[in-house]
Amino acid sequence: ALLAHLKEARDLLRWNPASGRPARFLSARSGQARSMAARAVALAAAHGVPELRELVVKPYVLLYAHSADRVVLLALKHERQLVFQMP
Repeated sequence: ALLAHLKEARDLLRWNPASGRPARFLSARSGQARSMAARAVALAAAHGVPELRELVVKPYVLLYAHSADRVVLLALKHERQLVFQMP
């Protein structure tokens, strides 16, 4: 079921990369959230895609970065998890 949802998400993002919501943790104030945001921004920059967004694919949330012609999946978490696990 997850693979089917990911295929749907891929098709949606292929058509409209900005369809997800802005990544919510980027505005968080805790030290943990700022650290995670810095890692996510660095990972997105390493792939050359500046915009960080989240797409809800029940019961998961996809963290992805995009440019006008490219989308990179950065992390996946269950909706009950508090934070994304960043490499």
